[in-house]
Amino acid sequence: MGSQLILPPLEPDVQRVFDALRWIVRELRLAQTGAGRPAGLSAAQIFVLHVLKERGALSVGDLAALTATDPSSVSVVVHKLHQKGLVVKKASPEDLRRLKVTLTAAGTRASLQEAVPVQQVLLERLARMAPEEVGSLAELLERLAPPPGDGHPAPMFFQDGATGGRR
Repeated sequence: MGSQLILPPLEPDVQRVFDALRWIVRELRLAQTGAGRPAGLSAAQIFVLHVLKERGALSVGDLAALTATDPSSVSVVVHKLHQKGLVVKKASPEDLRRLKVTLTAAGTRASLQEAVPVQQVLLERLARMAPEEVGSLAELLERLAPPPGDGHPAPMFFQDGATGGRR
């Protein structure tokens, strides 16, 4: 006979937190498995294509800033998009040491097949919040999230092969 964990009744705010997290995770999961998405593209790849469609040629650093992601994670996504022929990497005309990522015609077509990525929707929701609310939310989520593990940056949402563990 094993011991049973007996939990006290949950506070209403705990239920609210779980419900909100469930809705957010559901949105992210549906974005990853969404019907009508171009075959073979992850939600992270769609998000990068969308940002490039909206902003034009960008460096990996600029893409990282606009997707609220670490540059190393964006670099992995850009590499996969490049392998699929959806983006090209060219030297910046302003600084030949810096690469710019640009959509190909195929990348533009793929970006037009998808609605606004859920990551963009989440960023827009955060932008509508007061800065102190965002700061409080970040602090509380960091306390709720698992502790950072191996020092790797956090991956993009549903990035293929993501092993990141840092917040």
